[in-house]
Amino acid sequence: MNKSEIVSQTKKIIAEDLDVNLKLDEIGEEDSLFEDGLGLDSIAIVELITLLEERFGFQFSDENLTKEMFSSISTLSDFIATQVTH
Repeated sequence: MNKSEIVSQTKKIIAEDLDVNLKLDEIGEEDSLFEDGLGLDSIAIVELITLLEERFGFQFSDENLTKEMFSSISTLSDFIATQVTH
């Protein structure tokens, strides 16, 4: 799975599976997932982590759960790409 597919799937999860009132076309690849961007709160981030793990078939480790990891969909997708290719 390439990065653009991961970005697309991640955006779809945020728009369709999280209760965050965002439309797919409102989500930019470089937007922050937090208050200064998409505005996801800690509950939404936990739910997103669970959905990403289920969708892509991997588990985040504690050391990967940093604010920097979730700074943008692009950054998050780069990480997921490394996990799904192993």
